[in-house]
Amino acid sequence: MNELNVPQNKGIRTNESAEFLTGDVVVFTDSNKPDHLMTVHKVQSGGVLLDGNHNFALSHLVRQATVAEVLAKRRLTAAEQALAEVP
Repeated sequence: MNELNVPQNKGIRTNESAEFLTGDVVVFTDSNKPDHLMTVHKVQSGGVLLDGNHNFALSHLVRQATVAEVLAKRRLTAAEQALAEVP
């Protein structure tokens, strides 16, 4: 079974400014957007195709999911993220 936080396709960064690789697990940065985890299907100029080419997001609207978010299977609030970082 595939683990969400382990990319199956270890893409090669062809552009030093590229933030994402195929297989990366991401979440929206905006709390008004859905909070579920999404997997990068393909990186395009300025954006990413998500979840098997079903959704598109501009790169600046998503970020890498943290380990705590992957374990929780959703984007955490700022307060939850702060608690997750406490050892």
